[in-house]
Amino acid sequence: MSNIQPRRVSPIARTIRKFFVSGFVVATFVAYALHERFGGAPASANATPLPLAAQPTALAQRPPTTAQPPKLPQAAVPTAPPPPTARALPTVAPTEAPTDAPVAQNNGLYRDGSYAGPVTDAYYGNMQVQAVIQAGKLTDVQILEYPNDRRTSIRINNIALPYLISEAIQAQSANVDAISGATLSSDAFVQSLQSALNSAKNKGAA
Repeated sequence: MSNIQPRRVSPIARTIRKFFVSGFVVATFVAYALHERFGGAPASANATPLPLAAQPTALAQRPPTTAQPPKLPQAAVPTAPPPPTARALPTVAPTEAPTDAPVAQNNGLYRDGSYAGPVTDAYYGNMQVQAVIQAGKLTDVQILEYPNDRRTSIRINNIALPYLISEAIQAQSANVDAISGATLSSDAFVQSLQSALNSAKNKGAA
């Protein structure tokens, strides 16, 4: 077999063929353009337009509707009740106390009040007491004066006098026993208290 070698194309022939193909393509495009421009109106021009009612409405003309949740009925707000109207209170005429009301009489042993006894000599000083009467009874004995010049007299009377007062209130009289070691103060206390009770004694008492 003989070796077949391809025929070589010269550069000049290649260039001529290239221009020929390009010119053919350009001529075909120009001919098509002239035919489309002057050959007749486009098919769409001869078509009868649809009536307006038949033309579809553009979707862009209708704004999209957004679904809104239904409105719930609002709960009724409780209203405060009206303030109560002030009512005039019935006026009650003050009743006068009867002038002939009986006055409670004191049938106790003594008359109410404070009665001071005389100043008595307690040797180391003076002694004076005051009897306090409430509801016809002896409720308290107040010491108006007692021997207090010496430290020993103060110490003795601070112990003896509270005891003598308690005994006199319990006995409702000045008939109390003398305290050992404070005999002089005890005797002076009894004398002053007895005189005070004599002044307070109720006339109707035996």
